[in-house]
Order: sequence, then structure tokens, then C-alpha cells
Amino acid sequence: MATVDAASFDVIVIGGGHAGAEAAWASCNLLREVWLDSGGRAGRVALVTIDPGKTGVMSCNPAIGGLAKGQIVRELDALGGLMPLAADATGIQFRVLNRSKGPAVRGPRCQSDKYAYAREVQRLLGTRENLTVVTGAVEDLVVEGGRCAGVGVRTAEGVVGLRGGAVVLTTGTFMRGLMHTGERTEEGGRVGEKPAVGISASLAGLGFELARLKTGTPPRLKAGTIDFASLERQPGDDEPEAFSDLSAHPLAGEFGLADQAAYGRVAERFPVLEQRDCWITRTSRAVHNVIRANLERAPMYNGQIETAGPRYCPSIEDKVVRFADREAHHVFLEPESLETDEIYCNGISTSLPGDVQERVVRGMPGCERAEILRYGYAVEYDMVPPHQIDATTMTKRLPGLFLAGQINGTSGYEEAAGQGLLAGLNAVRWLRGEDFVRFGREEAYIGVLMDDLVTKIPREPYRMFTSRAEHRLLLRADNAWDRLAGRAHGWGLLDEAHSALYRRREAASLAARRVLASATVDGVGLGQWLRRPDAAEDRVAAVVAAGSGDALAAHGSVLRSLIADERYRGYIERQRREVERLREHETTALPTDLDYATVSGLRTEAALALNRFRPATLGQASRIEGVNPSDLMLVRVRVLRGDQRRAS
Repeated sequence: MATVDAASFDVIVIGGGHAGAEAAWASCNLLREVWLDSGGRAGRVALVTIDPGKTGVMSCNPAIGGLAKGQIVRELDALGGLMPLAADATGIQFRVLNRSKGPAVRGPRCQSDKYAYAREVQRLLGTRENLTVVTGAVEDLVVEGGRCAGVGVRTAEGVVGLRGGAVVLTTGTFMRGLMHTGERTEEGGRVGEKPAVGISASLAGLGFELARLKTGTPPRLKAGTIDFASLERQPGDDEPEAFSDLSAHPLAGEFGLADQAAYGRVAERFPVLEQRDCWITRTSRAVHNVIRANLERAPMYNGQIETAGPRYCPSIEDKVVRFADREAHHVFLEPESLETDEIYCNGISTSLPGDVQERVVRGMPGCERAEILRYGYAVEYDMVPPHQIDATTMTKRLPGLFLAGQINGTSGYEEAAGQGLLAGLNAVRWLRGEDFVRFGREEAYIGVLMDDLVTKIPREPYRMFTSRAEHRLLLRADNAWDRLAGRAHGWGLLDEAHSALYRRREAASLAARRVLASATVDGVGLGQWLRRPDAAEDRVAAVVAAGSGDALAAHGSVLRSLIADERYRGYIERQRREVERLREHETTALPTDLDYATVSGLRTEAALALNRFRPATLGQASRIEGVNPSDLMLVRVRVLRGDQRRAS
């Protein structure tokens, strides 16, 4: 355990999962420069975790990205995040989902080596000299002067009080975590790890409303006992696509990235690790009959678990009940690591008893003799319904306390990481007295995520989909740097390597667009030619490279963004006009102390909903369930009258 002293930290991050790792990384990057008003010392960050060796562990699916989730990871890269770098350094299969469809719904994904991934996250965090890792479980929150001022941590030596300017709480599934496999239950946030109990009581004592959610994981199989020859092979892409623009860049040497301790691994070559195939099997009517015959032993159906699970990633028993007419469900067999024989069964998350899981697994083609290395299980945990936070991730009840990840009701590594980065960014900005950062729904998938959380109470773990984003043509994976890197650079989020690439990429993008405006192909302008269905991207790359004299302009996301912008120009301009039309609502701030019950003519249902969620803007208010356009008009009139009275 690290040696610590009281009042020594600017930001305290609780939890070493994907949200906590990203929050610590962002805070460290923002605080890496000396604070002139802090006695000449560099800002310091503490990462408090029960087991530092489990930092960055992939508790469930050993993969990063996918549909909509991949866009979040690309946004993290543009914001200087950690996850894209770790994914690129440890991926064992890279594949872009929906490649045959339009760029708005394509999702980059990688199968990760889960052990290498956790080590890489820990290695990257280790490059931040202003980070101190503290081993222990947080028992309570310290409140002074109406704000969160520190935490009490139970360590091997006893309780240690850590003081800090801001606290980021990322508890994952550990708050009063309870695991279920059939009738057997065990306290814990994941296999072999104890739950966090004290923090739930501390939050409740401070007046926070708590709720329970449930998630689950499938069994793991021994690869040597599976007949892969009888199964459909699912290979990765012939030309793997990285998440980070810093990974395997053809100009990496130009940026000196190979000399950077944090980036040397991916700068040398990409992919870094040996690539592996995945495989597809399926359930059957016979398997479904086994599940139906044992539903009384399933915690979700015998009353043992009463909380809601993820509707969009259901357990196999839930699939069998909800889709009774289906004779089979696909199951993807995915390698978990190059170092072990473990296979992840993507598609049969379950909490059925072990003997039933064995019958289910051995009823699938290719798995007739499969050996289960670890049974699937469900886990229940406490969360804080997110109407109690702002879109900045800071709690409304307790200034200085920020919540990120599954504690806010989300599901998934990527959703957690996006919240973590935003929490770390805003924690530091709050300390500095700077304006908070809030992403709009038209600016980032992270903005869609946060807006959904603070305007709707999750009744099940929230998962991001492209269908949740009404402006998804503006929020593509290829243009994440164009959307966000400049702002991140201005905030100080980007470290030296990211900043160097940002400046270089901006110049390359400008050069590419000059070529677009002047070059011709087959006698027509390049922009017009690009809109032809037979326009080949490799020919575009050659024209851009020759016309700009810049290799970067014809490479990767710079080129993909250029092509997509031109091919979908009419649709993009239409979406931007729609964004402008709605901007007035999104920028009309609502008073934080307004009692909506006093708004004349406002319906009781709307007043109750608005008082509960306390929306920050009129736009947020418009998306709250129970609030209709006539309610918004009354609220807007009340706010305008208040502004006029203050002005006079």
C-alpha cells in the first residue's frame, strides 16, 4: 500500500475499473503542470482500490468497442483517453461491425487479451508520476462546508483519512454486490473479490436515493475441449483498424512517439499481438427445453433476484422466455487471452445452476465435450439513480462529489470510461473554478449518454446504441478527432503526444480539403466524383496524397472523414440545420432553485418530474418523461419573466 498523508490530494478517484482508470488518467493529465496557486507543487491524484492488481480488469466480455460503443472509444481517443491505447496494444482481433453499411452506424471493435489489457492499463497509469495508488476499501465520505472533502479508507493497517478537493466515485458492481449461481449466493462484486459495503450506508446517510440493478456473465470454456473444426469461423479484418490515431501511425516516428514511455508499444507496430479467430455456434430447441424445465431454479424467475437486468443483453433464460418462438440463438465463442485456454461464450449469460449450465453448453454444436472452467453468474449491486447528478457527472446534493460508471446505472466498459473521463475533467475544472464541460447530444455519443441518464431513470442497465443518437451522421467514428480534439487541446486534456498529433492532423485535414476543392477525376471535380457509387477509396487516397504532398492527409480517419463528409453532404447539412433550430432550447438555462410547483398552470405530473430531475436546460426538460410542449412553454415564460425582473 502506498504511504499517504492527509490533505495531500487534489482529486481522489475511488475504484480501479474502466471508469476509475479513465478518471484518474484525465485528472493526472490536467494536473501534470505545476499549479501556481498551490505552492509550486504539481496537482496530485489518488486512486483508491481494494486490489490494485485488478485495475483495468475485464470482468465480463473481453472486448472493446462495437456498435455505438466503438464511437465512444474513438471519442475517448480524441479526448486523450486511456482505453483506446490499451485496446490497440492488447487486441487479438480487430473488426469493424456494419462495414457494409453507412459510416454513421459502423462500429470498430476489438477482441482483447483480457490479462494483457489489465496489465497495459496499469502500465499506462504508472507513467503518470502524479498518481498515487492506495490499497483499501472506502468506508465513508467526508463532508465539510457543504462539499465532499475526502474519504475514509479501510486499509490493512486500519482506517486512513484522505482529504481531497474533489472525489470521483466509480464503484462498478461492488456496492453491496451479491452474486448468484442457481440457489447459491455469495457476497462480492465479481468472482473472488469482496463487496464494498460501507459506501452504500454513507451515501444513504447523506440523503442519496439508492436502487438495485443486476447484470450477468456467461460460462467460460476450455478451448482444448471444443471441436472448432465443426463451427463457423469468424475472422478479423484483413487490414485491422486501430482505435487510436496514435497507434501504428505511418508517421509515428515523425512525432517521436516511439520514445514516449506511454506509447512505445503501439508505435512500433500494429497490431501488437498475434491475431486470433472467433467462432459461431448456437443453442437449439433441445437446449431451450432444458432451460424451460429448470426456470424454477433460475434466480431471475424464482424470486431470488427481484432487480432488473439488461434488456438489450439478456440472459439465455430471459431470451428463451421472451422469444419463445425462436428455435436457436447465436453464441459467439471468443478467446479471452493468448496466455490461457479460456473461451468466452458470448450470448449465454446465465445464473442457472452449474449442472444446468453444463447441459446447455454441451447441447451446442462443437461443444458436446466442452469443459466449463467457470460457471456464469448474475450479480446484484447498488446504484445511485442518476436524476441525482448533473450532465457533468457531479452530484446535485453534494458539490465536489462526482459519480461515473455502473453506479449511474450504465452497463459496459465503454460507457463507464466515457463517464470516467468526463468526471475527471470536470473534477479538476471544479477545483480551478472553471466552467463545467457538458457535451451536447449533437457533439458526442458521450453527450447522448449523459443526457439520457439525467433525463430518464434507468430501469435496467443502460447500454449505448446508434439508435439513441438522433444526430448520428454527425457523430461518426471517423470524425471524432474533428469534433473533439480541438476542444480537448484547449482544456489541457491532451498530453504531449496527443497534442503533437492534433496539430499535425489539423494541417493534414486542411490540406486534404484543399485537394477536394481543386482536384478532378475523370474530368469532374473530386467532390462530385466521390458521390458516384463506384468511386474507389484507394483512388481517392492516391489523388489526395499526390495533391497535398501529405501522407497523413491520405491516411486513416482523416481520409475516411473527408470521404464521408462529401458523400453525405446533403444529409449532414440537413442535420446541422436541425441542430441549429433546437439550439435555443439547449442553451436556455433553468434556475437550479426553481420550485416548479409554483409555475402557474403547470400540470402536477410535470411539476413533480421537473422537481425530481432538476434539468439544467430547457432542452433537457423537453426530454423528461411526463413533460409535454405546453409545459415547456409555461416554464419558458416563467424563466424569461425572472430574467426580465433581474435585469430591471
